[in-house]
Amino acid sequence: MLIGAASYASLLSLMALGLTFTYITMKVPNFAHGDFVAIGGYVAYTLYVLDNKNAHPLLSLPLAFIITGLISYAVYIIALKPLSKRNLRIADMMIAFLALEIIIRSLILIYTDVMRASTGTYFTNVMILDKNVSVLGYPVPLTFISSISITIALLASLVFFLTKTKTGIALRASMENPQLASTLGINVDKYYSLAWFLAGGITGLTGPIMLSIFPLSPGVGWSYNVRIFASSVLGGLDSLSGAVIGGLIVGITEVIGSYFLSKPPFNIPSVYRVTIPFFILIATILLMPRGAITTINQYMEKRRGEKK
Repeated sequence: MLIGAASYASLLSLMALGLTFTYITMKVPNFAHGDFVAIGGYVAYTLYVLDNKNAHPLLSLPLAFIITGLISYAVYIIALKPLSKRNLRIADMMIAFLALEIIIRSLILIYTDVMRASTGTYFTNVMILDKNVSVLGYPVPLTFISSISITIALLASLVFFLTKTKTGIALRASMENPQLASTLGINVDKYYSLAWFLAGGITGLTGPIMLSIFPLSPGVGWSYNVRIFASSVLGGLDSLSGAVIGGLIVGITEVIGSYFLSKPPFNIPSVYRVTIPFFILIATILLMPRGAITTINQYMEKRRGEKK
């Protein structure tokens, strides 16, 4: 259970990180973000089917990153960038994001129908069984090793990129203070495009690994959205580090919580586990609307100020 919780939580932290990237640029939650997980998963499953079910999902990670990143980039350039220049209200932008989610989900559904007709293989409610590898003589799920390794490597690379490279520093400046960045000669729009590419790519990476955890279907992105939003809101929608921490907390709480709730005296079926991140989302909005991490930081700063 703990291994499964760690695997799931690490992947959820990457999804939340991608959502935070897009939120910082647009200041509007991207309701289509969960579909990027589904797209990454279908990239892996397509290669798996075309290779006579021999290609392991991990082999598709680079392609999943590129394809999902390019789709996210295209969404920003074609739809969201023109809309943002019209100074629409937040409610109007949220409706646009909802419409975008429906369009992407419908396109995925069309894709699965076409692939089923052409390959004769089901493309709905599919999974790829996980494999075990021997670590010090003990069988360990490959999903656990890959999810933890990819999360650590990606976060370390992202920190290095954002703090040690000129492009990363310019990207961070564009996201944190676009007005100041513009006065310094930084092309903010170009770096917003890069942020959307990275957001889609990072989220798409989780799709191939999630194939061994949850069944993949065209509408699965919406169920991921609840979990992703709960993670990002808990960590603070404008905090990259908070998104990672929020994803870890929500993921571990969901897996362990659903396990104990399925036992007596509760006997609640595990199919209702999605209600756990839903309640976390509601509680965070009601009690800590700026996010738990931001609230804690503000409290600590206030305490330090009182001591001085």
